[in-house]
Amino acid sequence: MKRTGFTFVELLVVITIIAILTGAAVASFGNTNIKSRNARRLADIETIRSALELCRTEAGSYPLSIYTPDNITCDSVVYLTSTPKDPKYVTPDDEYVYVRSSATSYTISCTLEGGGSCSFSNP
Repeated sequence: MKRTGFTFVELLVVITIIAILTGAAVASFGNTNIKSRNARRLADIETIRSALELCRTEAGSYPLSIYTPDNITCDSVVYLTSTPKDPKYVTPDDEYVYVRSSATSYTISCTLEGGGSCSFSNP
């Protein structure tokens, strides 16, 4: 009598190989998400910076805050309708940090995942 099918050992080998490949794919996907969110943070900082520069060019100074009322406005002109927030925004502490040093200087900063920070200063 001839048996058809797989032996228990063959099934264990296949399941082990699938588990190893799945683990590698999950680890790789996690790093891709981190890189994507960090790239988004840098792009957001650049968007905010561009709006601030337009604001200064037109109004002569930078705004006091970029989160009131959640847009960048100078002299009643809106330069950015919705100020970007960190991709993993949960609380207001997760917003990008904007500090106006004077009417003609500011710093925007954020924290990158995996360590490090991004910062742009305008003297």
